[in-house]
Amino acid sequence: MDVDADGDFTRQVNALRWFHQIDFGNGVLSPGVIKAPKIRRMAKLIFDRPLAGRSVLDIGCWDGAYSIEAVRRGAARVLATDHYVWHEGWGDRRALDLARSRLAPQIEVLDAPVEALTEERVGRFDIVLFCGLFYHLRHPFAALEQVATLAKEVLVVESRIVAPFSRRPFMRFYPGAELDGDPTNWWAPNRACMEALLRDLGFRHIRFRRPDWRWRRGMFHAER
Repeated sequence: MDVDADGDFTRQVNALRWFHQIDFGNGVLSPGVIKAPKIRRMAKLIFDRPLAGRSVLDIGCWDGAYSIEAVRRGAARVLATDHYVWHEGWGDRRALDLARSRLAPQIEVLDAPVEALTEERVGRFDIVLFCGLFYHLRHPFAALEQVATLAKEVLVVESRIVAPFSRRPFMRFYPGAELDGDPTNWWAPNRACMEALLRDLGFRHIRFRRPDWRWRRGMFHAER
């Protein structure tokens, strides 16, 4: 890439709104809320097994950072889906399209809400990512039940949580913008609740990881 082309591409990147900070190489980093070091750290937690030859469904992909990471790790097929952030939030589908075109053009993209992701429409995948979505949904267990049917091997759920040390399963409802000042945050389960939900959906082995030091979020690898 020559200097002029590099400058044009940098301006193209900076003209978009980004949630993920994507590293395009040659010193080009997209602006983003979630910085590249955190994305690398989260990717190590999310992808806890070899991906070579496996299929990955990334639900709620935003700008596609983890879809790109799945390709880098050798996934045979990656489907990236989102809808609300591109149409009702501040996300920009063009950011994903640009990142995909430059870094992983083999990623398939589907603009569809969670409720539209059925086995008949998208099929089943070895690994399904359901990260940062559960607590934004009005009917989270119904959505979790639906996406669970798409996971052949493992479902990775990352969510805002409360009371991580309580052994009694419960989920708290937050009306308005009570949770973190975000009116799209509705629910926060505790660890015991999420594990109970996943077991109820037929997952036999559930592993909990703590992605932040404040115990505000939890990551669950649920295996068949």
